[in-house]
Amino acid sequence: MLDYPHPLITWDGSEFDYSEVYDVDIGEWDKVSIQYGYSVFPPGADEAAELDRILDEAWEQDIRYLTGQDASAHARVDQWSNGTDAGAELDRMLDVRRAAMDRFGERVIRKGTPMAQMEEVLVPLYMHHRYQVTAAASVLGGMHYTYATRGDGLEPVRPASADEQKRALDALVRSLQPAELTIPAKVLDDLPPRPAGYGRTRELFPRYTGSMFDAVSPAVVASAHVVGEVLEPSRAARLLEQNALDGSLPGLGDVIGALTAVGDPNAADSPYEAEVRRAIGRVVADGVMSLAGAAAMPQVRAVAAQHLGWLGDAAEGRSMGDDHNAAHFALLARDIRRFDERPHEPWAPLVTPDAPPGAPIGSAPMDWTGFGTGLGSTLAARAGLVDLTWLDKLVPFCAYEQW
Repeated sequence: MLDYPHPLITWDGSEFDYSEVYDVDIGEWDKVSIQYGYSVFPPGADEAAELDRILDEAWEQDIRYLTGQDASAHARVDQWSNGTDAGAELDRMLDVRRAAMDRFGERVIRKGTPMAQMEEVLVPLYMHHRYQVTAAASVLGGMHYTYATRGDGLEPVRPASADEQKRALDALVRSLQPAELTIPAKVLDDLPPRPAGYGRTRELFPRYTGSMFDAVSPAVVASAHVVGEVLEPSRAARLLEQNALDGSLPGLGDVIGALTAVGDPNAADSPYEAEVRRAIGRVVADGVMSLAGAAAMPQVRAVAAQHLGWLGDAAEGRSMGDDHNAAHFALLARDIRRFDERPHEPWAPLVTPDAPPGAPIGSAPMDWTGFGTGLGSTLAARAGLVDLTWLDKLVPFCAYEQW
């Protein structure tokens, strides 16, 4: 199993550092596995003891081997991430992303290129944090465990600490804030409809607005990814159970409450931020409805339904008036009532725009047209399955500055 760290871009408050975007060596576990599989020991050496020594030394260096089956449940297993504190890394990546968004402009495309094609570069930048969201969500209700065997002295399992989970939840809630998900006005002003011959593809954001670039749907896509990861039913069950076993750890209600609070009106919002906040709040409400209607564990459905009731009551109270907030909350209150009155009908949001593809590892061949990295994407390119020009988009805030 090869190591695939996420491209590392850092921001010191004034400039970006791309010097360590990719490591120049193989991963640390790769080194251990090669040493374990190919070491030649001197005559008379105790081979079993030498092999144990290699693994013991790796363990002392905090090098662990776990597989895809441990993703989502283990607090430190993720597909494409850096660091060992997923919440802190998500915060760091959001800083990088926001700084890049603030600098984003027409220099990301070559001269003579239609301005509409700025969107091809905007998408991977806007979703720069998507895999770290998945990593941070894994900390919620996550466990630190090993496949211990009797007599090896290893700690079999313990929950992620309250501090770890709080950092992760705080970073995930931050990633839902309108301040993170609005697009700068100077970018919106430069994105016209796509000209003839430059049709839309699945690697662009969905639209509510027809041919015009949509300033709201990217926030829907990004927030739906966060909500989907956090309110995944098995994670919800783990959150509920961990709090029952240890009251110092966050419970499902704590997490749902933190998510729904993002949708509360904020007088400091600009009109654009307020519209994005309403869109995010709707995504959260749909996620809670989905959990309340479809989770396998009855108590998960019960807690989700309880919070949904509170959300519906709050929406009723905010639905009086003739402004956009009142309209939003009036519809939300009606939809929650409809959900409650027809529980036999599974809830499905009316609009569920999908994120552009992007998984770098483990995708079927047809999905390699998204992002990729390492040997797998190189082989896919040689087989004619993918155009690796996406690499030009990986650091979009510096791409093509020479033009």
